[in-house]
Amino acid sequence: MKSTAQHRPSEGSLWGTFAFTGVVFASYSQFLLVNRFYGEPWRVIPTFVLGIIYMVLGVASTRWVEPDGPVRRGMYFGGQAVLVAALLFLSPIRGFFGILVLPLASQAVFLFPWWGALLASAALYVLTVSVFWIPWGWSSAVEAFSSYAPAFLFTVTFSFATRSALDARERSEKLRTELQEANAQLRDQAKQAQELATTRERNRLSREIHDGLGHYLTVINVQLEAARSVFERDPAKARGALDQAARLSREALEEIRASVSNLRTDGSREPLPVLLKRLLADAALPVTLEVLGEARALPSNIEHALFRAAQEGLTNVRKHAAATEVRVLLDYRDAAGVSLAVNDNGCGVHAGAGSGFGLNGLRERIQLLQGEVRSGPGESGGFRLEVSVPAVAP
Repeated sequence: MKSTAQHRPSEGSLWGTFAFTGVVFASYSQFLLVNRFYGEPWRVIPTFVLGIIYMVLGVASTRWVEPDGPVRRGMYFGGQAVLVAALLFLSPIRGFFGILVLPLASQAVFLFPWWGALLASAALYVLTVSVFWIPWGWSSAVEAFSSYAPAFLFTVTFSFATRSALDARERSEKLRTELQEANAQLRDQAKQAQELATTRERNRLSREIHDGLGHYLTVINVQLEAARSVFERDPAKARGALDQAARLSREALEEIRASVSNLRTDGSREPLPVLLKRLLADAALPVTLEVLGEARALPSNIEHALFRAAQEGLTNVRKHAAATEVRVLLDYRDAAGVSLAVNDNGCGVHAGAGSGFGLNGLRERIQLLQGEVRSGPGESGGFRLEVSVPAVAP
């Protein structure tokens, strides 16, 4: 059971106030029923004055005792115990008037730990019995002992049961509040996760459109420009360029369909070296492919990322480099990872290198695989784009 007073003596309720005042009034109602007093008549006035103080403090304690901790609780109980002792000794009536102690015994259950409440209740019980023992001897004390025992036992037991119920209700309210807060946090996290997933999907689709469709449109534009430039003097060559543009447009359409249906990451994708050879054949550039080490199967998302890196590198060469030679190196020699590099002998650092959407999208794609993108001047001039990724998807 909880120890310190998480509950005020009457739990701040009207029922506690009603119980305290009701018992006090019931005790003093005996003044209207007794036939004689057991002491001097002057005791009546101080008994009523102290009774009023006792009742006011008992009711007011619901507001000022608990917040200040154990010291004030102890001071309150000690002061009330002295008051009730004085009342019992000064009162010119006996018998039923002793139930005046019961509200304080009940409050002790809410003021102190269980062991402190039992000691306080026992002390009040002894105090009540002593009222009869001191003036009238053991026989009266024994009679009072048996007479008041049921009242004290019922009051203390009922108070402990009430306190347990209040503790249970408080724990239930606390758990309900914590559950509501947890549900609110889960809803917020779910919303954030949904927004993050939406943002990631938008970024992924934008990368796919740029890297896939953008590459094909660039190559198709090159073929169309070539066809237009030789259309009159070499119709056969122009027709070949147009056929190439038509074939690339069909491949671009297939690429779009594959992206929409998410087929690009299934197990039916051809090996990466085969895809790169096909990509280079359509590049409209003097480009060669070199595979270092023994080619091996990789997770589809890793192969897809390397393929997109090659597309981005070739697209940038075509747009910016004015190169006469391009080399694509696919390196399988590191068992823990794979790297791909695109080298050209063009004009050096490409315009906007590192800040364009294509390279930024490529970096995002590779970072998701815990890989790295490096770009800059090549060792023998020109420009170099290199991508390295782990061989196992994160």
